Amino acid sequence: MKYKSSELAIIIPSANPENIKICIDSINRQTKKPGQTVIIFNKKYSFKKKKNFIFSYSNKSNQVFQRNQGLNLIKKKIKLILQLDDKFYLHKKAIENLIKEWNNSSNDVAGIGIKSNFKYENVKKFKTLKYITLTGSDHPGKVLISGFNNKLISNKKFMDVDWLQGGLSSWKLKLVPNIFNRKFPLIKWSILEDLIFSYDVKFNKKLKLKMSNSLKAFEIKKNKKNLKIQELFYRGYEYAKMHKIFVYTNYKKLSKIAFFYSYITSSFLGILWCLCKINKKIFFYLGRLVGIFADIKNISVL
Repeated sequence: MKYKSSELAIIIPSANPENIKICIDSINRQTKKPGQTVIIFNKKYSFKKKKNFIFSYSNKSNQVFQRNQGLNLIKKKIKLILQLDDKFYLHKKAIENLIKEWNNSSNDVAGIGIKSNFKYENVKKFKTLKYITLTGSDHPGKVLISGFNNKLISNKKFMDVDWLQGGLSSWKLKLVPNIFNRKFPLIKWSILEDLIFSYDVKFNKKLKLKMSNSLKAFEIKKNKKNLKIQELFYRGYEYAKMHKIFVYTNYKKLSKIAFFYSYITSSFLGILWCLCKINKKIFFYLGRLVGIFADIKNISVL
């Protein structure tokens, strides 16, 4: 089956009206326009009406909830969804080349990810320690037995992966109908939601990542937040708790023992590093250690 750009919808959860203006401009400059763009804010903003754009808002500040709400607003003719975060803007040929990739892919491909210029810190640093703690390997896009996922960075042009980044992934609706009913705990930071969803899809369908300069998104530069101690602890705690949910849900493919081993060893190493550097990120690692023992039995979901 051959797809057209008019059969693609872009869903963008947004909390930043400044970012979204740049993102919208990049969509309007595309050589092939999407059939629809749905933007869901976490609060009310006033925007001028634009052709094939829908602006709405959610009363919950949560990416998963916002995307679910946006997906309910798409037209019936839509067959492909591009999930895009508002911190990215697209290369002018991104949509055109994304449609080409879908048309050149086999029928069992459920998702195709887009390359970004985002640079992950310390990707090559502490390589040996990542192997020892089961938090990294040489295979981009792989999910390790501990539940840790390798970054989507590679020199290959096209490759199979175990997961796709939530804010830069496209999906074939026919193969992932549950994209409309994605469940997620009601927290203000949607941690690991892309890993939790796409890893599950991987075991029934194929996921691809396209590493092409013409199918690319660029991160909008922003000032890094100087997080408070309480926020650092909260992030570490919630991250570990969500990672635990992911591993326990996929216990037949992943290892609970490897999960605890990875978190305890990597957190203690992180604490030692912070003590040497006198870095307040130590509270993030402390939060992680507490989070792995959190009760996950009665967590309410969206």
